[in-house]
Amino acid sequence: MRFTGVAMVAAGVWLAAASLGMAQNAVVFPPSLEREPLLAWLQRETDIAPERVVAVTPQALTSIVSTFPAGPGAEPRVVIRAEALSAETYARTGALSWHVSMSADCKSRRVRLGDTTGYQERNLLGERKLLRSAEPEWRTPEPGTALDAAWRSTCEKDFKGPFKAQALTVAQPDASTPNHAAAPSVPARSPAAVVPPAAAKPAATPAPKPVAAAAPKSGGLVVQVGSSPSEAEARALLAALKPRLGDRKAWIETAQVDGKTWRRAVVGGFTDGADAARFCADLKAAGRGCFVRAGRSG
Repeated sequence: MRFTGVAMVAAGVWLAAASLGMAQNAVVFPPSLEREPLLAWLQRETDIAPERVVAVTPQALTSIVSTFPAGPGAEPRVVIRAEALSAETYARTGALSWHVSMSADCKSRRVRLGDTTGYQERNLLGERKLLRSAEPEWRTPEPGTALDAAWRSTCEKDFKGPFKAQALTVAQPDASTPNHAAAPSVPARSPAAVVPPAAAKPAATPAPKPVAAAAPKSGGLVVQVGSSPSEAEARALLAALKPRLGDRKAWIETAQVDGKTWRRAVVGGFTDGADAARFCADLKAAGRGCFVRAGRSG
């Protein structure tokens, strides 16, 4: 009887732990797209600041991670991040969040998108995979869509995001929203949706490893390419630079500035100062911000 009692207690503990794990992995969607419930969900489930949100559709919430002003021979560019708001598309793509780089032609009202990278978890976490390859051609976003809002936030000084108004306006879905995508192995949990702004294509290669790597133990020159209070946004910035990294290492440093925690996106592994300067100069020529500094020691 004593053995049976111990076994029952052990089984109860195991079931409680299993239930806790399932609760922690459950996907939570906002109860409605009204301003207050959606804002409460945003602050509870993501690390996106409300003022960075540029559009809300029934499928996804879209925000701006980083902005790079126009430079000589280069259009302004932004890194867009989105979080799924419905269960419709997750069964097709297996992604809860994604990011994509967007170049904006402000004079001609056109955009051009880079690779769209999806993640199985909220906040650009978990396994990653290519949802859609980069677009070689410019295109005009349909008025009133999330992509149009991203263009307006880049090119119009008086643009206001949905949370800056008293009444939240829901944007219409992009006409290019995919009707189907690859058939990934979907985790056994509540489904969620992610709606990339253009037709998704299945990735034939395994999902690449995350860009951010362990920081080197010694100093040396590094190139800081951005900083943000959000680690997810810093990771998205490094992910957007992946095609330019080559054999170089990229990582995120944590710094305290005036009592606030910042995540710095850093690239290292340069042969000398000239190599670091060339890398930063190439980024600036492409419209990206950066500067060369000494790396942390120790």
